Amino acid sequence: MGLQFILGDATTDHAGTMATMVQANLQADSQNQIFYLVPNHIKFEAEVDLLKRLRAQAASVNGVYAQNRVQVLSFSRLAWYFLKNTALYQQPRLDRASNTMLVAKILGESKEELTIYAGEAHNTGFVTQLADQLSELVTGRITAEDLNTTVAALTPGDRHRAKLRDLGIILDHYEAEIGPYATNASLLSGLQQVMRNQDLSHTFIYLNDFNVFSASETGLVETMIETAAEVTVSLVLDKPYPAAPPVAPNLFLPAGRLYHRLYQKAKTMKVPIRLDRFAKPRPLSEGMKHLADWWQTSTNLQPQAPAQTAQNKEVELAVATDPYHELRTVARQIYQAVRQGARYRDFLILARRLDPYAAVIPAIFEEFNIPQFTDLERPMKDHPLVVLIESLFAIQDHDYQYQDVMRLLHTELLLPENMDIAAFRDALDTTDNHLVRTGITGKKRWTQTDPWRYFQRNPNADDSQLDPEADKTAQINAIKTLVADTVPQLLRQWQTAKTGREAAASLYQWLQTTGVIDQLNVWRQTANADGDLSRSQANEQAWDTFTQLLNDYATILGEADFNRDQFRELLAAGFASATYTQIPSTLDSVVISETGLVRLAKAKHVYVIGATNTAMPDVPNDSGVLNSEERQLLAAQLPDDRFLPEQGPTTTLGDPFINYLGFMAASEKLTLSYPMQNTQENSENQASPYFRQLAQALQLTPATWAPAGLGTSLKAVLGSPRAMLSDFVRAAGEAQHQKLPLSRSWQGVLASLKQTTLAPLAQKLAGSLTYQNDPGRLDPTLAVQLYGRDMNVSVSRLETYYRNQFEYFLKYGLLLQPRPEFELSPADTGSLFHAVLDQYLTQLRDAGQTLADVTAADVAAAVPPLVAAITKRPGYEILGSTHRMAYLTSRLSRLLIQVLTNMRQQQRRTGFRPMRTELQFGRIGDTRGLPGLSWPLPHGGRVNVRGKIDRLDVYRESDAQRFMVVDYKSTQHRFDDSDAYYGIALQMLTYVEAMANVPADPPFVPAGALYFHLQDPKFKFSTDLDLDIDRLKAFKYLGFLVAKDGADLAAVDKTISAETGGRSMMVPLGFKKDGAFNYNQSNILTPEDLSAYLLHNQALIIDAASRILAGDIALAPFQYGQESTVISNSDYQSIMLFDPATGFDHYNHVPKLKRKEVLGRVTTDPTQIPHHRQEDSQA
Repeated sequence: MGLQFILGDATTDHAGTMATMVQANLQADSQNQIFYLVPNHIKFEAEVDLLKRLRAQAASVNGVYAQNRVQVLSFSRLAWYFLKNTALYQQPRLDRASNTMLVAKILGESKEELTIYAGEAHNTGFVTQLADQLSELVTGRITAEDLNTTVAALTPGDRHRAKLRDLGIILDHYEAEIGPYATNASLLSGLQQVMRNQDLSHTFIYLNDFNVFSASETGLVETMIETAAEVTVSLVLDKPYPAAPPVAPNLFLPAGRLYHRLYQKAKTMKVPIRLDRFAKPRPLSEGMKHLADWWQTSTNLQPQAPAQTAQNKEVELAVATDPYHELRTVARQIYQAVRQGARYRDFLILARRLDPYAAVIPAIFEEFNIPQFTDLERPMKDHPLVVLIESLFAIQDHDYQYQDVMRLLHTELLLPENMDIAAFRDALDTTDNHLVRTGITGKKRWTQTDPWRYFQRNPNADDSQLDPEADKTAQINAIKTLVADTVPQLLRQWQTAKTGREAAASLYQWLQTTGVIDQLNVWRQTANADGDLSRSQANEQAWDTFTQLLNDYATILGEADFNRDQFRELLAAGFASATYTQIPSTLDSVVISETGLVRLAKAKHVYVIGATNTAMPDVPNDSGVLNSEERQLLAAQLPDDRFLPEQGPTTTLGDPFINYLGFMAASEKLTLSYPMQNTQENSENQASPYFRQLAQALQLTPATWAPAGLGTSLKAVLGSPRAMLSDFVRAAGEAQHQKLPLSRSWQGVLASLKQTTLAPLAQKLAGSLTYQNDPGRLDPTLAVQLYGRDMNVSVSRLETYYRNQFEYFLKYGLLLQPRPEFELSPADTGSLFHAVLDQYLTQLRDAGQTLADVTAADVAAAVPPLVAAITKRPGYEILGSTHRMAYLTSRLSRLLIQVLTNMRQQQRRTGFRPMRTELQFGRIGDTRGLPGLSWPLPHGGRVNVRGKIDRLDVYRESDAQRFMVVDYKSTQHRFDDSDAYYGIALQMLTYVEAMANVPADPPFVPAGALYFHLQDPKFKFSTDLDLDIDRLKAFKYLGFLVAKDGADLAAVDKTISAETGGRSMMVPLGFKKDGAFNYNQSNILTPEDLSAYLLHNQALIIDAASRILAGDIALAPFQYGQESTVISNSDYQSIMLFDPATGFDHYNHVPKLKRKEVLGRVTTDPTQIPHHRQEDSQA
């Protein structure tokens, strides 16, 4: 028996001293057996390092070295070594995932006994945290009885009492449940028993790289000290502490406390304690030695020697603009050093917390082509297999809700047979769009035998016409069939499962029969073929974790009655605590880690990034189930061999030691840096106190790490070609912004890059510097291919062109359309109104009636059946989707009744009667109506204009059929002469011309063009309210009338006339007492005015068609004054990226004209197209 300590600070070579002792013991006796124990995550590195050292000492540097008497193990592997053939080790292992599952089960079963934690069984985050806490309690050798003793010692009103009571109840159940399992604590306890009963007289045990032990590990080490030939413990410690532990402030506080505990225990057991040995110094630069001395004296609050500037060159400080450029500068310096002969493994990058850098690490190191290994655990909860399983439960819970089904399908683990992945993705996108547009949801719709039909709004139609598409119908039904043939089968099995084992088996079999397991294997093989071992292992580990969870569930609850919710929660809890095990893809790589992880000190240059005042020192975490105050209460009632790790404020005492180990991992150079900007919280960082103290004590001036700029020397930013390209773009952009010439050296960078494989990307990025948001022009040949030599257009399209030429190109040239969504839009209600009004008025006309001939009751009875029939058509699915939509449908019916009832009142006051509704002229789709408007174009071809008039009202006279065009609008519209002049309101004039050109006897003569507002007017209550009159006023037609004098309009409103005077309540018409038009109440065009307007309208149509075919697609939105509605109301903002603030984008800014100005222009020269001025304008 014997206990040996090897001491020395972080500047010493503990591993070298240990290797020398190991070699001596091997040579001393051929029966001697060596166990070299290290933390689990550095076991492989420690084994390689020790064997190299032993080979060197055995003078076999160039030969093969083998050693079967040395075992480099962690505590867990030591347990395997001694217990592998015992019954204890054959028990199922309770890993973190299965432990979480077990705790969730306990919480669910014991909730009646609990108070504070009674409702937490469904909180997977808390369950995981509680599982970790229970495991920590057991590893700390703390029992439920210990907790109960602590509770008994508290006063009845103590605020901790209820919590500790609940925890005691849970721990009591936990101790009973873990009996059949092998836990870390039980394995260490079993290992203690085995070591007590074995002859270890020739066993030498070495412990290295430990500074703290759990209570279970401490008990095991004490047993080793008592039974082994000798135990050697290496501690990073400046001096021994046999009589008393160190007190704060002390840099070596954790290791000093461990030394004192083991020393006193050996003394109590009367085990011989050897004289302490001190490790030999390891090769360090002078700057690193000086840093170590300063850190120790500074932390211990000891007097410090004056700084020696000459010794400080191996310690650097830097301030970066933000985390991205901080890490990018580090990567560049590593790249440059490797170019000078360094190896990637010579560098170690540390941070107290890597979170601010996690997202950019892969991109930055890929840009510099530097292999890296990020030594952090990655959670498994987002793996597609986990998402698929969660989605299955969600589909059952939410009855095939859109989000749940699509989440399942987007995992790409469930695929149709005989469909490749590209075809599946295309079909899934089509299905996604179809579901969003139609709102299909629910098991009934997904499993119906009738196939779905895909309808698409026809971009070449000017109404809301829906056209079926066979190819896309096949796609959506392939996805529908996939879901219907797979998902319900499993959900039915879960509904009928009687035991947990049946449910678990059905899930496994379902994954097998649906091809999910095969797809996971395909992924793994593809990743292996791509050389991506990390991705390959992630898929394998996710599957292994799942099967282990199923096995654990079958073991724990296999024979119990199946509870689906519990099954879901246990799987979720298991996955929530599961992480991927990672391995470096290459031995020569840059390691990126956190300072809190133990590692072998082997890097020449260490970069410590993120040295802010919130990370160094670290803000203590006191958010566990047991906080620091409760741990202290518990510790007061426990014997010395039972304890928990420190948590909360007391852990800050060990923070300098953690950073010290990180700093001293470097043998030659340390660089400490921090970013000024906190990009996660959009705030400013402050330097760590450590950073400031180093700068002051070592007289260091922090370097500035900023992005490459115009003044940056090429040598300073030397990097990989891809990195140099990024730096060039930034430097060139700065030169352009400051209007300075770009240096020849930077120009040479671009020229060199254009000779590499990066040439296309370099050309593209360089072009971005001079990019202007100018779409240019289409080649006329291409324009003809897009639109046809003979243009067939609607007037609304041409209005779009005059509002924004580029939007016209996007919408009607490229046929881009916004993704349809399942919502009741104004266009939907407008289509419904048009259809109902058309059908009802057509029915009356076919019956030889007009609205004036029916009663209000007739209208009220006729409308609802029409609405019901129309809403069953494709495109109106939303109106039958929910009770709310059913209510809205009934409101729309009432609105239509009100509209038609008011039309009935209007027709009783006028001689005009509806002649036709939805009257088509020109060709729309496959249907033809009245002759369309057609004009030849200056450079060949024709423009053919089509349209659909909502309602044509006619009054027959002996020599003419006077007509009025009526257009239904969902918002209030007026005829605007300025809009008509500039081409953004062509509709009414075009409709008038189309009807005026129709051959008839007697001929059609324009009487006006009016807008009718489809609305549900609101009225303020008053005692003199006359609803009939007020409704008539609210539904007043707006637009223009055509007349030479009042006689021409005598039939428009029979309640007024030129002789009697008055103002119409239904049209924009009023007379003075002398019979003249009251132009304040009227909107009248003379026939001559109308002719000039029509000629100008025709010129605008021809001009627009000519410019479209000439390829004119300028991005210059129409604008009056400061308005910006053309852009703000556009569906294509994200494509146009129009922004006048850039100085490159300009509106087509025009003055607003009054009728007198418009008439002056069009009567002078109707064919003169307005001059469009493009000016800077603030939107």
